[in-house]
Amino acid sequence: MSTNSWTDTARQLGHSVETRFDDLRYKLKKRLKYDQPLQVVPYNGYGNEDTLFIKGRVLEEKGTINQTSQESLWKNLTAAYQRFDSNEVPGLKLIAHFQGQTFNVTTDEEGYFTISVPTPDNLDKTQLWHEISIEVPPQPMLSAVTAPVEAKVLLPSPDCDFGIISDIDDTIMVTNATSLLAMAQLTFTQSPATRLPFEGVAEFYQALTQGNTSSKASRPIFYVSSSPWNLYDFLIEFMQLNGIPAGPLMLRDFGMNAEQVFQSSHHKHKLAQINNVMSTYPELPFILIGDSGQYDPEIYAEIVTARPKQVQAIYIRDVSQSEQRTDAIQQMANDMGKYGIDMLLVADTKAAMTHASAQGYI
Repeated sequence: MSTNSWTDTARQLGHSVETRFDDLRYKLKKRLKYDQPLQVVPYNGYGNEDTLFIKGRVLEEKGTINQTSQESLWKNLTAAYQRFDSNEVPGLKLIAHFQGQTFNVTTDEEGYFTISVPTPDNLDKTQLWHEISIEVPPQPMLSAVTAPVEAKVLLPSPDCDFGIISDIDDTIMVTNATSLLAMAQLTFTQSPATRLPFEGVAEFYQALTQGNTSSKASRPIFYVSSSPWNLYDFLIEFMQLNGIPAGPLMLRDFGMNAEQVFQSSHHKHKLAQINNVMSTYPELPFILIGDSGQYDPEIYAEIVTARPKQVQAIYIRDVSQSEQRTDAIQQMANDMGKYGIDMLLVADTKAAMTHASAQGYI
């Protein structure tokens, strides 16, 4: 049997075992009923003048993840365990309320839900963020009441001159993503309060999103990462603590399926999410920000080839410390020059700010 056949068999077996286990647990829960309030986790969404999109997940409640300023290894490990040991709630009916309208949705086998809401004509377009209420109605599988939650969805102003799409790991947050051991150590042993942002990131991103004198409209920012959705609350809190502007996060699910162990590769995931954002705003150009440690330059170069008119500039933080990698990125930067787009490999945020200021972006 070939290597590919063995790999395919292993993937199918893993998917079968996981699906069977989840199905049995779900059937048992339905029989006994969920006797505790559920955890409805809406993720920041986004939309345009036609449609607003909200994604989220419903999990069994495990209590509040409590990470105080009094750090300890045990508390951080416990919090990390709570995030990753999540029990999803499939087949749950939800109702979304927005501007006097209601929309019904049911969670999928991994507990995820996606809501598409038509954008009302009378919606206040001067506001960047809008709220959509999501409730869990009574249903046979439930014996406890879950309180409604508010989901936030971003709607850029028609007067906005450009948006920003940024990576997270080793772009705004020190992650050491090129080292699996170092990255795991930071992920499992530290809290949002102790994780370090790169110097100047908050100031730079605030300046980019606030707009300059010629554009009064706030600019939208989107974050694309291969981190799992389990870290959503961690990343949101990290950004809030460090003054980094809020924006939709596009993470990924690490569950098995019949096709592959992870739902999508780093490259494929990021490329798809960036294309989704740009397709939502086809007339809006974007500044792309990433790092040299993984494949951000290659992904952004591919975006430029397909959508040259939608890329304003590219900033790549140099974290690789490799002459070979530097030369490869410089060659890509030269190729971007053919489209009239600056791709800068920068040592720090200050260098990116200097260029952005000279170009009138801030």
